[in-house]
Amino acid sequence: MRPRCRGLKAHIGVCGIGFGHASRSASIARKLKEMGWEISSSSYGDGLEYLKKMNLHVKPVPIVRYGILPEAKVSIKLTIFRNLLLPIRFAEQIAYEMNYLECADIAISDSRASTVIAGKLLGKPVLTILNQFNIRVVYPRYRRLIELLEGIAQVVGWIWARSDKILIADYPPPLTISKQNLVIPDGIKDRVEFIGPIIDKRPEDLPSREEIEAKYRLSGGKPRIFFHATGPSYERRKLIEELLPMLGKLVDRYEIIASFGGMNPEMSIPEGIKVFEWVDEPLELFKISDLVICRAGQTTLAKALSYGKPVLMIPISAHGEQLGNASSVAEVGAGLIIRQEELTPRLLERAIEALLLNKSYKIIAGKYAEFSSNLNPLSRVAEVVEELLGGAR
Repeated sequence: MRPRCRGLKAHIGVCGIGFGHASRSASIARKLKEMGWEISSSSYGDGLEYLKKMNLHVKPVPIVRYGILPEAKVSIKLTIFRNLLLPIRFAEQIAYEMNYLECADIAISDSRASTVIAGKLLGKPVLTILNQFNIRVVYPRYRRLIELLEGIAQVVGWIWARSDKILIADYPPPLTISKQNLVIPDGIKDRVEFIGPIIDKRPEDLPSREEIEAKYRLSGGKPRIFFHATGPSYERRKLIEELLPMLGKLVDRYEIIASFGGMNPEMSIPEGIKVFEWVDEPLELFKISDLVICRAGQTTLAKALSYGKPVLMIPISAHGEQLGNASSVAEVGAGLIIRQEELTPRLLERAIEALLLNKSYKIIAGKYAEFSSNLNPLSRVAEVVEELLGGAR
């Protein structure tokens, strides 16, 4: 028997790897709540912790993750070993989601295949938010193991394709960040739509530059670099530990801000770097910075570029999506890549100099900002939710 439910309710199943999926799902949740919807959500890992920090109603599901080596490199063998029980864990996720979705009018999946299946089994309309459709495995060895993982990835794509509508939270071509991971099958193209990165505040919606500088007690007078540490917790910690001492040698020339995404790395912080363990609104720091240093997650890159900031990208080693994202942004001239295994103080210094002195990087990043100003992805998500609900009735 269906429990009593009041009003319209949406359930959002969120991929818990890193902060990107959770960040845009939180924006969707806030938008729908403003429209009077009741919202529930589910996630795991970093996504679960992020949604809790955002004070959203979030419930846990069994964790799924890839394997990582001590040097913060994706490991094919560890990924397979950690997911030997993947079919059981995935079935558990579906069971959890069916329970959470029972009172919901619509299922919204942010890259969660289990949410799609649960929604379909319950006869709910399903909207899926993606920034990649093809999961790429980048590894020079273990060809047979890679073929196994790619086969599993194709199954995930097949499940996503069962959605009633798929919205791509990325720039339409030719500015698509995750273009290497967005080869859409012809059979579902009529249900797929590029809506742009889901960012709930434009620069003009934020306080003035002077107000933000006062809030964070920044001095100004030098080029400002924002090191935005995101991504899964271990990879985030590894980058903080490697990069921060190198940045500490540059404080005489640059004003450097670092945000750790809620992490306390328990290390000595170089004098002169302004460090924040957690920032509620990192968009404020994007707005007032001249350059952003980050991993190469699609959401972080999209935010930086939508604010017209060139990016210095240090993708997670052997991470197919991040390497593809970084390559796409570098190809159009909005940023530079340093592979983590090649990171040195001298290479870092030269890359920063190039990005700040060569104005072409800022000009290209500005094209993303200009394009973003003409998009309203959150409103489009809300429209599609209501369209799907109307069609279901």
